[in-house]
Amino acid sequence: MKRISQYFGNFFGVNMNYLIGGGFWLGLDQIFSAGTSMVLTVAFANLISQEAYGTYRYILSIFGILTIATLPNMNIAVLTSVARGFENLSKALKSRIEWGFIGTIAGFSLAGFYFYQGNNLLGYAFIIMAVFLPFTDSFNVFLAFFRGRKLFREQTLYSIIIKSVSAAALIATLFLTENLLIILLAFFIPYVLSRVFLYWLAVKKFSPNNEVDPNTISYGKNLSLLQFLGFVVNYLDNLLIFYYLGPISLAIYTMAMAPISKFQKAFSILPDLALPKFSERPAEEIKKYLIKRIFKLFIFIIPIVAVYILIAPMIFDFFLPKYHDSIFYTQLLSLVFLCLPFSLIYTFMQSKAMQKQLYIYNISIRIIQLILTVIFVGLYGVMGAVIARLIFQLAATSILFVIFKAVK
Repeated sequence: MKRISQYFGNFFGVNMNYLIGGGFWLGLDQIFSAGTSMVLTVAFANLISQEAYGTYRYILSIFGILTIATLPNMNIAVLTSVARGFENLSKALKSRIEWGFIGTIAGFSLAGFYFYQGNNLLGYAFIIMAVFLPFTDSFNVFLAFFRGRKLFREQTLYSIIIKSVSAAALIATLFLTENLLIILLAFFIPYVLSRVFLYWLAVKKFSPNNEVDPNTISYGKNLSLLQFLGFVVNYLDNLLIFYYLGPISLAIYTMAMAPISKFQKAFSILPDLALPKFSERPAEEIKKYLIKRIFKLFIFIIPIVAVYILIAPMIFDFFLPKYHDSIFYTQLLSLVFLCLPFSLIYTFMQSKAMQKQLYIYNISIRIIQLILTVIFVGLYGVMGAVIARLIFQLAATSILFVIFKAVK
């Protein structure tokens, strides 16, 4: 085992002790996350109708867009600050909650619109969303604290508790009812309360110092601002499919995306591990070896894509029999896996607070994604959404590579 570890360490040029140590815990977190998420996906697919699930995904897509108000990328700023010894969390938490009320106002406005349209179901749904929105992800700053301190074990254990509570509440509710408003309450209440409690426990147990990095809040706001268009465009395909084709088509597309999203989430272990390391090392040193290691990862992922394309029909036939129409879409979407290694370039730019490069990248790719999504979904529906995602990933990877090469 030691020789195998040394071989892969030499091949990829990484510290395998660090990768295995931190990677084990983050990997355990991702495995548990993928497991609970897939169980939830199977539960939704088999316990409620496609129309109800499509409507639920539409509401969560709006929620996903409005969470930009809570400054989600503040966690990146907190992580990099903690890695450098600045551990104050209260200012970041306060800032996230205060800004989150902008999302609340938007949610209430949407509720008023749907009440005016006579759609009371969506009206009440957006009221529920608006009430909880400022608090949903804001308390996750304690997870950024754990990552910055490289407390991957604690991050994983706390994260598993959160996911267990949320999944158990949702699955129990799905067995009892298809009422969308009750399902939303079962999603939001455990989601918020578990994070509030664990934030309090983390601060009490690990006593972060009160040192403040004066750049944390402004950097977190800037990172979140440049992601604003990304939040909108990332969910735009869902909104357009719901608008043009209805909730059933959105349910089919969402199920096709589900395994893809889980793999992307699992791969995020590497950027999570790399970010604190990149924050500590000089940019010149990282730039010398990063591309070489990225291409080795690219070669490593090719057989994973091939295997997934082969086994996808069996997975859907067994676990998601009502969603046979999703199989071809998910096979095509698996090609985005090939672009994942290049996300380490983005992690490198985040770690060095390269705000100019981050703005150029995010604005350019989101404009491209916006144009592709509107055109292709409007013309070809669900297949258009799949084509738009594939072209977008290729364009985003190309732009990342060009910007990285241009960095002095």
